[in-house]
Amino acid sequence: MNVAIEGMMKMTKVTALTTVTALTMTLLALLSSRFALAEPRYQAIPVGQGYEFGAEKVMILDTESGHLWLWVESPATRVESGGRYLIYQGQARPGREVGEIIGSQEWPARK
Repeated sequence: MNVAIEGMMKMTKVTALTTVTALTMTLLALLSSRFALAEPRYQAIPVGQGYEFGAEKVMILDTESGHLWLWVESPATRVESGGRYLIYQGQARPGREVGEIIGSQEWPARK
């Protein structure tokens, strides 16, 4: 075989290998940055001021399914006992227009 042809075949193999390696590295970099920047599934949002003595509240949102919970933690005092509660609030869903009431719960007035 001609020396020139052998040299070109080796260069082609090296170039192809380099190209595949470069594409693989680029794909891995893109995938890793995609997962590194991904938001966690559960987001915690403080509710209320949090500067006063009393119950601390956090709204927990499942960003995949839209379920909402309220985490309430109250310290014990001399008068009342404390506790920790996780209260399910329902599932958020999109509305059709701004201001639409998606769902409601009402209680009668106390007498």
